[in-house]
Amino acid sequence: MPRLMLTSIATIISLSYTLSFQLPFQSLPHKTKTPSVRCRLSSDTTNTDANPVTVTGGGAAVLKSILQKPSKVLTIGLEFKADDNNRGDPLTPQEFSILSMQLRKSKISAVWCDDLESLQLFVKEQETARGDFPGPCPVVYHGPVEDSVAALEDYGASAVVVPADDSTDTQALVGCAGGEIIWKVSSAEQVQAVLERTGRRSDVFWLDGVSSIDDLESVVASLPKGALAIASVDAMQPDGAEVEKGKEYKQKGCGSIFVRRACVGDTEDLEYARFLVGGLTSKASSEFKFTGLTGSTNGHFGGVQASGSVKWRRVEEE
Repeated sequence: MPRLMLTSIATIISLSYTLSFQLPFQSLPHKTKTPSVRCRLSSDTTNTDANPVTVTGGGAAVLKSILQKPSKVLTIGLEFKADDNNRGDPLTPQEFSILSMQLRKSKISAVWCDDLESLQLFVKEQETARGDFPGPCPVVYHGPVEDSVAALEDYGASAVVVPADDSTDTQALVGCAGGEIIWKVSSAEQVQAVLERTGRRSDVFWLDGVSSIDDLESVVASLPKGALAIASVDAMQPDGAEVEKGKEYKQKGCGSIFVRRACVGDTEDLEYARFLVGGLTSKASSEFKFTGLTGSTNGHFGGVQASGSVKWRRVEEE
């Protein structure tokens, strides 16, 4: 056989062998723990420019597609607040893994963290559900903005929260990390400022600090068409009032609910998560409530009944 032909065949075989190992890895998106290019958000908060530079991006299209249901069913995001744990000791990695898995199975739509350690543990477990049903829940970081790039690039956050009045250079966040942004707003004026800042590309807004229903309606009315409004409620209110409040926010145009201090790492986290999902996604009246017995009385929570009041041991011990 001519030498030229043998050389060509050898080259083809070598190329095929190389590609067979390279292609599967190139086709899979991934987040690196130690990226080759490290980008930092500006921590300078002295900038008082009323018209910050317009950023290219600033939306959260993927997160919005998960949290904004065509059926109009409310989606529920729970905050994990490690500092509020009354147990006196933090969760172990194994306990974190169990909590994260059970929250996903409880049909929670997102987990929110304000510290990087908790964020990393939730992301690690949620990623184990990739390709399964239910799939991984988004994990949102809402801690200090100067840590947002690290949250996205190093810890795998699905999105980060940026307050409307924060002057941090979010262009660095969007351009370098490719991250999705939830804009924290409390007024229609802040919404307009964000829209100008992002070239009207912002599409997910967390309505936090809104003092009344009338104010909330005003903020929702100022959002661009198709944008997602996330309302806030406090956890474990007397008689489960957060359920009624969440449903009222839905009627005013909010598609998702953020529940502050919903999970703290105690024995009531999962039962409370199921209570929220059952109450906020039910079309029935919220007259249904848990039994009047607390976890401290019977060691667990029984079924749901038509009367009685919601009582949580965590609240009683505070």
